[in-house]
Amino acid sequence: MATSFPIPEFDRYWFHVINHLATLSPWLNAVAIILAKLAPELWAVIFLMMWFWPPLRQNRARRAVVYGTAAGVLALAVNVVLVHVLPYRPRPFIFEPQQVHLLITHARDTSFPSDHAAGSFAFATALFYAGRHDGWWGALFAAAISLARVWVGVHWPTDVLAGAAIGIVAGLAVLGARAGLEGVVLWLFKLFRFQPEPRYGRRRAR
Repeated sequence: MATSFPIPEFDRYWFHVINHLATLSPWLNAVAIILAKLAPELWAVIFLMMWFWPPLRQNRARRAVVYGTAAGVLALAVNVVLVHVLPYRPRPFIFEPQQVHLLITHARDTSFPSDHAAGSFAFATALFYAGRHDGWWGALFAAAISLARVWVGVHWPTDVLAGAAIGIVAGLAVLGARAGLEGVVLWLFKLFRFQPEPRYGRRRAR
């Protein structure tokens, strides 16, 4: 299929290296499929646990959930703009269908950039506000989701690399401007009857 968006040799080589992993183990494929298809639902479960599991985490983790949600929305908004500005890029299973191990069904829309990678890395970057361990675990999870999207045959490596970069920038932007979300945070705390802690209250959030 002709396209004005190039598929460089880097993408083709590393895509086949990663996608070839689909021939190794049905158990690993099952994990890749879950990560590739259910990433939004898995992130929702993580955020709900951080929001409703006091007193171990308390309000710093809850603030990270708000910031992560805002960062994810921002990252996906950037992706929407890019999808309408950049030329169509065929997904691997469209570009060379006979050479791809396709593990899931997917729309034949443009592949660049990856929404899953952008949203996941935006979430993960915001989780650093909750703590270093939260951020690194989130980054590892985001990387696993991004890898899975290539593994199952629906993205080129640079699709997820670009999505990751967009997500990280969105997360940093939201953390840098988090004072602007303080009204939303306090409204949510009031709605759920959470009491701000002295350590993680309004003064620290600013």
